[in-house]
Amino acid sequence: MVLAAALTGCSGSAPAPQPPPVPSGRSAAPGPATASALEPADPAQELAQLRAAIEAPPQPFSAVLTVQFTDDTLTARRQGVVNVADGLQTGALGLVSREQGAEQQAYLTATRDFTYTRVSDRAWVRSPRSPEPLFADHRAMARALLQSDPAAFRGRARIRTMRGGTGFHLVGRLPPAAVADAFDATARERLARHRIPDCEADLLLDADGRLSELTLTCEAEGYRLRSTTGLAEFGPAAETPPPDDL
Repeated sequence: MVLAAALTGCSGSAPAPQPPPVPSGRSAAPGPATASALEPADPAQELAQLRAAIEAPPQPFSAVLTVQFTDDTLTARRQGVVNVADGLQTGALGLVSREQGAEQQAYLTATRDFTYTRVSDRAWVRSPRSPEPLFADHRAMARALLQSDPAAFRGRARIRTMRGGTGFHLVGRLPPAAVADAFDATARERLARHRIPDCEADLLLDADGRLSELTLTCEAEGYRLRSTTGLAEFGPAAETPPPDDL
């Protein structure tokens, strides 16, 4: 998303950036969610619980964000700590990507008022806060999946993070417009160029309706784009400060 723009035209072979420190007691990245044999439940009741969870007002939180993106030429990984409060996402992230043998790297810190970007070991650049989110709002996708096919809800699945638990699992297909916020401008351009008709969405929400993991797979005529976004180790929201090495 916004961090990818900072990488345009910049490459190098320096070591990959380390993500900002993860708060104590949190894992560095979420593990994949897998469906497992759980206690039998009433499907109608579970569906009602899911609908209530995604319609409830979101509560403030912090979490470890991990995003992985691959297509036929690009591989990228973004990781850091994000805070969500008052309808605003802030956070500090590191990104490393490789495209056609060239490695690119950057850092991003998004506060309430400004976006700070740094490419490799260059100086930080401050700009007005970007309107692009750090990660997509999954609730709109969950609603779209249920609206297109109520059978998209596959019941409950285990969440494989440090804290575990179970969540709501949805699988279905959505048009590119419905998943656009999950991609940056470059990925959206590639989806349009390859005329992707729709994408398979594999979505896991935790018991409170928060995003646990979203995998999008978009394919057409030999082209394949895959993106996985995960949130893990939730905690109370905090204010994201500017970088301390400006």
